[in-house]
Amino acid sequence: MENSNDYKKFILNQDDIGFLKKLIKHAGLRALEFQQKGMDLDISRKEDSSIVTEADLWVQNYLVENIAKKYPTFNFIYEENFDRSSVTADENGVNVIIDPIDGTAMFSMGLPIWCISIGIFDGYKPVYGFVYSPASDLFFYNDNDSSYLNEKPVATDPEMKLDSESNIFHSSELKGKIDINFQGKARNLGSTALHAALVTDNVRNRVLAFAGQSYLWDWAGAIPVIEKAGGIVRYIDGSEIDYREIIENRYAMKNFIVATSRKDFSLMREIFIPLA
Repeated sequence: MENSNDYKKFILNQDDIGFLKKLIKHAGLRALEFQQKGMDLDISRKEDSSIVTEADLWVQNYLVENIAKKYPTFNFIYEENFDRSSVTADENGVNVIIDPIDGTAMFSMGLPIWCISIGIFDGYKPVYGFVYSPASDLFFYNDNDSSYLNEKPVATDPEMKLDSESNIFHSSELKGKIDINFQGKARNLGSTALHAALVTDNVRNRVLAFAGQSYLWDWAGAIPVIEKAGGIVRYIDGSEIDYREIIENRYAMKNFIVATSRKDFSLMREIFIPLA
């Protein structure tokens, strides 16, 4: 790991990237073992009625403990048992933003659409991301040069042909708020970070965009991967995202966010239409 005295010059080297990948893979495979317990999986409800499992808590504790041991100056923001009432992000330090299992509902149902998501921010700037879905055998991440899927460089195709076999993904929050006007297929499989990361692989999977909202930890792992692959992430009206504002809003997105391979965002405004 390298640090300059200049603000916003935090860099992970290949050894750092390798350490984090190994850690995340171990956590993901352990989570898969939890999922395979089936009916014996310990599941409970949070105050907002959303689901949390023993796997969420194990993965989160494992990642925080082991990353903190190697990088004791890093600051941690995470989904489970986190005090959202206080702003704990370090503007001048490294913030590790963890969603231990993004797609817990799918996980608890025994379905493969879930992932471990880690975003590493230099202050309020997203710089590195890791999105690992062991049950789907998909591992997205980026380093200083490229984004990767299963160790192979991946980049978006901004001119992907649109037809009836093209795909967009969306989160459940869009229901009743956003109309979708799209000639292809609109899908919701239940994992924000994984949905968003799929945009980087659109040459193969024909994914044009993902739209969702939620909290910063739901998006943090995917955003750097998308941007390093050539995609863009914007608010649904096309405006730039102010991550400081999100953090100060108790980590909640102020509006819907769209990740896309298209450089011209005007198409997104034609597809995702806010309802009056």
